[in-house]
Amino acid sequence: MSRKSILPPALAILSGLACLVGGCKPSAKSTSTTGKTTSFEKKWELPLGGRVEGSLALSDDGNIIVAGQDGFVYAVDSSGKLQWKTYIGPTLASPAIGPDGAIYIPNNEGSVFALNRSGSRRWVSVVYPGTTYGHNAGAIGDGFLYTPSRDGVKALNFSDGRVEWSAGGGSNQWGAVTLLMDGTILFGARGRLFAANSHGDTLWQFPPLTSEATARNGGFPPPGNFMISSGITPGPDHQLLLGEGRDHLSSIGQDAALRWDFKSPGASLNTSSPVIASDGTIYYSHSDRHLYAFDSFGSQKWALELHDYNPSTPVLAADGTIFVIAGRNLIAVSPAGKILGKAELGASAIASPTLAPDGTIFLVTDTGILSAYAGGHGGLMDSPWPKFQADLANSGRARTY
Repeated sequence: MSRKSILPPALAILSGLACLVGGCKPSAKSTSTTGKTTSFEKKWELPLGGRVEGSLALSDDGNIIVAGQDGFVYAVDSSGKLQWKTYIGPTLASPAIGPDGAIYIPNNEGSVFALNRSGSRRWVSVVYPGTTYGHNAGAIGDGFLYTPSRDGVKALNFSDGRVEWSAGGGSNQWGAVTLLMDGTILFGARGRLFAANSHGDTLWQFPPLTSEATARNGGFPPPGNFMISSGITPGPDHQLLLGEGRDHLSSIGQDAALRWDFKSPGASLNTSSPVIASDGTIYYSHSDRHLYAFDSFGSQKWALELHDYNPSTPVLAADGTIFVIAGRNLIAVSPAGKILGKAELGASAIASPTLAPDGTIFLVTDTGILSAYAGGHGGLMDSPWPKFQADLANSGRARTY
């Protein structure tokens, strides 16, 4: 497969008090390169039971939903108070919240759980016998949860969890499912990008699967060479943007053709998903330890060296500020690529943060410390894809074609 490669180019004082649960201490400080400041005042923190790698969701009643390796799903209110916790077994995956407030989350042993907003169990569905899930997330459809599994993406009925269909014949353990406005379901499987309809029928694949390749493989579809490692972000002009392997940010058209490709050698898989601003700018935290901004044609606007890489996806605030986690720092970046402020987290974070309507930033570290910071830049940006899995519910549903 030929690629058009675009090669990369060769602090304000944080003030205030960080108010912890049970006490306060001064917050970290940094100097802005622009003279503007971002104050990351810590509002509270809450230790959970263990390591967390799945990303945060925010329910319509204001609860932060988080699940981790200790096997519990937690609901924590906006003041840092635990509302409930329910055991489902250890998980690396991210929760998604349905239209009626139900929480859908798989564990690491092939079972998907539906929890009521009170934390009680609605149903459990065994979709694959044995270890199956990695760092991924499903999408919320009309009456169905589309969830990855080792033997393919599956459609689970909201009412009782029964599997209506499977597609793909084998799924990547990284990434996520995306649902387009026309009902097309996008996912990575067997080294390809798949598009399926609401019945599970394959509409197209990238790279294309030819009859000649199948014949050469003894009549069985061979795996492709397109390892999708991130979520799939619908971008401007019917583009689908995704991290591929260690080196690539790729743009695939909904006509199953490569639009453009950015290549830069990375140290690990590109598991951070691209995000899209309201003006169409594409932001991407690459495993080469840079935050990039691109226009819709793949031309680079700027690159900001982060000095470290976290697999979490950035989040866009209403005023255009980009919040990104790098190493043990939460960093605020302007739309022009300038650092506005930093906060020291004390540990790294794989889980993608989220942003409440009042501007509060919620994040959880690898050590299971859930924290709230007063960001001061407004709530989530009103844009096509401003965070991991599109919205506060992690629904994975596109708002634009």
